[in-house]
Amino acid sequence: MVSAVSPVHRDAYQLAVDARDPRFDGVFFVGITTTHVYCRPVCRSRLAYDSHRRFFDSAAAAERAGFRPCLRCRPELAPGRAALDAVSQLAHEATQRIAAGALNGRNVATLARDLGVSERHLRRALEREVGASPHELAQTHRLLLAKRLIVDTDLPMTRVAYASGFQSLRRFNTVFRAQYRMPPSALRRVRPAPAPAQGSLRLTLAYRPPLAWAPLLSSLGVEGPRYQRVVQIEGHTGLVIVENSAADSYLVVQIADSLVPVLMPLIAGLRRVFDLDAEPAVIGAHLAERGLAELVRRWPGVRVPGKLDAFASPDDFPATDPALQCAAEQWRPWRAYAAQLLKLMHPSKEIGSC
Repeated sequence: MVSAVSPVHRDAYQLAVDARDPRFDGVFFVGITTTHVYCRPVCRSRLAYDSHRRFFDSAAAAERAGFRPCLRCRPELAPGRAALDAVSQLAHEATQRIAAGALNGRNVATLARDLGVSERHLRRALEREVGASPHELAQTHRLLLAKRLIVDTDLPMTRVAYASGFQSLRRFNTVFRAQYRMPPSALRRVRPAPAPAQGSLRLTLAYRPPLAWAPLLSSLGVEGPRYQRVVQIEGHTGLVIVENSAADSYLVVQIADSLVPVLMPLIAGLRRVFDLDAEPAVIGAHLAERGLAELVRRWPGVRVPGKLDAFASPDDFPATDPALQCAAEQWRPWRAYAAQLLKLMHPSKEIGSC
């Protein structure tokens, strides 16, 4: 069976699926040729034979190949790819913007212009790095978000359609049926009833454990165990409350009903704020090998806080402390994480000069 990933990765991915290794959750997806369903590597379903597996670098690539998302492991809940994975910076920024709704009612040419490249160059970068076209990637994001809202909320189908980035209910129904071979309402008939939430929406945001939650909140200027902010996105304002469910490796997010129309950019922004797409095992190993092993053990899963409305690489951080920035240079490409550890070790002291 021909794989959609390199042969070098295939052997590692086979082992990750066999072990249901959470470090690879969201890094790749596995399609099962006998059922035409694609899964996360952590799926608890019975393991398929190696010869019945195809591996994909993205959910969009799996759906392009004709696979449907697994109803058990729910690929729409998987963490995203880290910014410094084996993906070009252009492809990464494009996928981040598409996940935030950049192609909802807009065209690829506009996105390419915003990124400072030609439309052809952008299409080729995404095909090469993600295995899907911009439109296929956008459609997969819309469908997977819609699937989450159908299963996890009681939103009417019209609101699900628009909150997921579709421009009409008719288009939503047509695309959903064509891709998943069932009407959207079929998912609601077989789901458990979600917990009621008056005036708000409850969603979860998965991450790869561990997550140093308390230091992250402290970096965001939060006291106490939960994050609570009134946010404003594209003219919509509402309260967002975030708590960590460490045992489940996800954040529980309460979102004001007023923010439902901007759910795509909000979810993408929250993932940046809490750096949920980081790969702590990779980052920790890199920093430990370069002299920070004790700090990595003391604060496993440290994250770099991001911004709700800004796209940036985790290797970037403000040069408000030149000495800290200089000291962290030796840990590229994870210098921002090294800086976080150094600040935790010396919260009120100067790091020293280079």
